[in-house]
Amino acid sequence: MPIYEYQCKNCERQFEQMRAMAEYRDPCECPWCGHEAGRILLTAPRLNDMKASVRKAHQINERSAHEPRSTARHQCGPGCNHNHKASAAKAATTEQGGPHLKMQPGKRPWMIGH
Repeated sequence: MPIYEYQCKNCERQFEQMRAMAEYRDPCECPWCGHEAGRILLTAPRLNDMKASVRKAHQINERSAHEPRSTARHQCGPGCNHNHKASAAKAATTEQGGPHLKMQPGKRPWMIGH
């Protein structure tokens, strides 16, 4: 849970409170006078003190929220059972081959003419 900074509207004291991210907009109760305190930004995030790998992870996480990336093409590995257009065209060419190709699709290619 992150730490948020607040300033009381009554006594004007500033304090920090650890709260859930879902409650970041909600006002907090002042620990000194009990009145409502609004959230303020006193300090900037400590990005300079973070490791480069942590900063990059934050950057990727923020980007993926509004710019999701996906692969443009289908990437198959060995044994892919999808019906690709290129494979279907290749099989049709083999079936329509001339008399010199007596191979049946799906059979063993080394047994031509048997």
